[in-house]
Amino acid sequence: MPRTKAPSTPARTILRAPRSARRPEREHAAPDGTAMLRRWARHWLRTCREVPSRASRLLDRTERSPEKRIHDFRRLMKAWRSLLKLAPAALAGEARALRGEIKLLRQNFGEARDATVVAKTLEEVLPGRVNAAEASPPAAPVPREELAAVRATLDQLSAEMERWSVASEGGGFLLAAFKRTYRKARRRARHDVTEMGLKRLHAWRTAVIDLGYQLSFFKPADPAKLEPQEGAAERLRSHLGTVVDLDMAREHLSDAVPAKRREGAEREIARSIVKRRRKAARIADSLLDERPKTMCAHLAEGLASRGPRRIRFV
Repeated sequence: MPRTKAPSTPARTILRAPRSARRPEREHAAPDGTAMLRRWARHWLRTCREVPSRASRLLDRTERSPEKRIHDFRRLMKAWRSLLKLAPAALAGEARALRGEIKLLRQNFGEARDATVVAKTLEEVLPGRVNAAEASPPAAPVPREELAAVRATLDQLSAEMERWSVASEGGGFLLAAFKRTYRKARRRARHDVTEMGLKRLHAWRTAVIDLGYQLSFFKPADPAKLEPQEGAAERLRSHLGTVVDLDMAREHLSDAVPAKRREGAEREIARSIVKRRRKAARIADSLLDERPKTMCAHLAEGLASRGPRRIRFV
């Protein structure tokens, strides 16, 4: 009997559902703003606690000149002081006491710093007309006993901060404190910079220093906006600092410049002071143009959406 071919089975038609229908796309949840602010609060405390060990390492870097080590140490102390001004109300008293200790640490190296700055400033303003060796002899190595005392103080302050806690803080204290810093710098800039007395100018410079280091700390929250502002704050601080340094250097002209050239040197320093003040005024207009409420609203958005990262201050 001839073998008959089995009827072929009709192929099944498989209707594939659209990808969106088969597997709904996952919705990426927005970061929890409250949790992110708590991360920033913990990061603030961790950063403050790390400063003493960083400062000790700076003092141990013998490959650097004494002038460079002193300069870096003093800058790190300023950054530490500026960060401590962000402390929550529960730690305000402890932070204030700590800032007083930090001020004393900086003052330990103030005399060596001033001598170096005078020589450098005079040489920049009066190139070739300053006896730098007489204006500022090379800085001697910091005595071992003095370094030991500084390290002991750093260890003590570090131990005190180990008892601090921000577990009950939501992170809003950072925004409130930064708003105070920004408002203070903006308020002090209302006076005419070209006519501002040295005492008032120095106080404004202190506020600008605090603002610059705090902008550096918050920069990862909104780099596109805060990084240019950090740079502007650093330039403003530099110009204001040069005005103070020029005035201090003017008092040392008798030791650094011969008498017959002293009158011309004083005129040159006066012109440089006016020039720096004008530059500072222009930078302040752009840096501090935004209202504190608006500035902090932008910062709040950044802190709620982006996490912190470590920043090098020196």
